Amino acid sequence: MRLWNKSFGKDTKAVDFAGRTIAKGAYNDRNSKFGWNVDHILPQSKGGVTADYNLICCHIKTNDEKADTFPCFSANGIAFEIVKVQNHYEIRQKSKEPKQPKAVQKTIDFFDSAAGVRFFKKLKGVQNQKRFVGNVFVVLQNVANTAVVDFIDELFGDEHITYSAKTNYSAFYSYGSSVRGQNIQIKIRNYDMPQKENIAELLDKCVLLNTYLSSYFLECEYISGFDIYYRVDCFDDKSKMYGSNFESVDNLYQQTKNSMFVSELVLINTEAGEKVEKKPYTEYTEYNYVYTNLSKNLKKEASGK
Repeated sequence: MRLWNKSFGKDTKAVDFAGRTIAKGAYNDRNSKFGWNVDHILPQSKGGVTADYNLICCHIKTNDEKADTFPCFSANGIAFEIVKVQNHYEIRQKSKEPKQPKAVQKTIDFFDSAAGVRFFKKLKGVQNQKRFVGNVFVVLQNVANTAVVDFIDELFGDEHITYSAKTNYSAFYSYGSSVRGQNIQIKIRNYDMPQKENIAELLDKCVLLNTYLSSYFLECEYISGFDIYYRVDCFDDKSKMYGSNFESVDNLYQQTKNSMFVSELVLINTEAGEKVEKKPYTEYTEYNYVYTNLSKNLKKEASGK
């Protein structure tokens, strides 16, 4: 973790030198597609030492491909070379990746009638395309501190988020007067998820949230229970998307199970479908996965409070 913080700061995800994405909470986790570990730049078999200047965070697959090969190796289909620079070694890329066109961000001048109309005509051309919409419904029971809500807001900062809260009076009888009794429902929505990667990225955030809720916030009694529901809906065009009444959280649960559930389109379009089978006769299938090492560390944090 110290080497991660030194390399990537507060980022929870990063890209290693071979172009693979790694996640801070997936250290040494071979069951995660973002699993990473620490590699010796100059292999120990070649005299490399265990010091910061000779260590690098990289994806487990990248580390496996590099292994003890020296000085040239290939990782993720890219050729690299280990070269000596003054008193240490560095990894240098040998083969060049194809140049990607630079994205040009243009500001539309709506005071220019021609520019405004051109922009509108471009929008007209995409209205009949299929739309995949992602919805994440988070149910929090008896929230003791709304910092939990702010934490979720930051985690899903790129999405459209709405909230609703109500006092659960029955909670005072069930759990005692020390319970706050406030239930909060959070709706997180992404209106444009054209690729499987978009659906998988939102699933990763849900697993990350599931890890924090179950391993820290629940353990510290900031909440008394939770559920996460992640669904994806497909619409033939935007008119049908705008005319849809998305399912409400109120219709999804009878009581919190401290777990995570996903819909069929999530299973089909992500690795979740390889880990669990769709539950018959129901819209949602339980997918109660967490980032294992992150969960262990969070439980340690919770024990010290």
